[in-house]
Amino acid sequence: MELFVIAYPTILKDETLLVNQLFDAGLPVFHLRKPTAHEATYRKFLDGILPEYHNRVALHHFHALANDYNIKRLHHTESFRKNSTIGDFSQPYTYSTSIHQLAEIDQIKSYHYSFFGPVFNSLSKPGYMGITDTGFSVTQSKTTKLIALGGIDLNNIGRVKAMNFDGIALLGSIWNEPAQAIINFKKIQAKCQQI
Repeated sequence: MELFVIAYPTILKDETLLVNQLFDAGLPVFHLRKPTAHEATYRKFLDGILPEYHNRVALHHFHALANDYNIKRLHHTESFRKNSTIGDFSQPYTYSTSIHQLAEIDQIKSYHYSFFGPVFNSLSKPGYMGITDTGFSVTQSKTTKLIALGGIDLNNIGRVKAMNFDGIALLGSIWNEPAQAIINFKKIQAKCQQI
């Protein structure tokens, strides 16, 4: 299963140091998502990431920064996707998006992968309830990889695999305890490799 980490929504102390350590530990892709941040904040964050890891960063905002930082991944938020005419996927990027209903899967055929969730009750947003039930499974034939998001931790990775997702995205299980971020990531990474 593919493994992704999504940034905490606001700036955390020593966050870029932790992100570099996550990359050192084998993190394939980090999604930089700071919905209320300004472009200058994004630049400062990217300046804190070692240049050799820039190609593993996916930008959720300020896509023009990709040219300045050798970034190869762009994320289109659900609202951006629904409210614009995107059309041009000819640029050499890996494109991602998000959906919250499997019925939307036909709308994302041009994307390389999409987050889907919250699969379980969110660890980072109290009251944000999971949308899957016990027998949930991704059974549709799909051209876009679906990545499970929401409430995923060491204890439910096996359930995510049984639901036929192509990967998992971590947020709360990494950032709720920043001091344990690397340890938690390595445990989850090891579990993903076992199943």
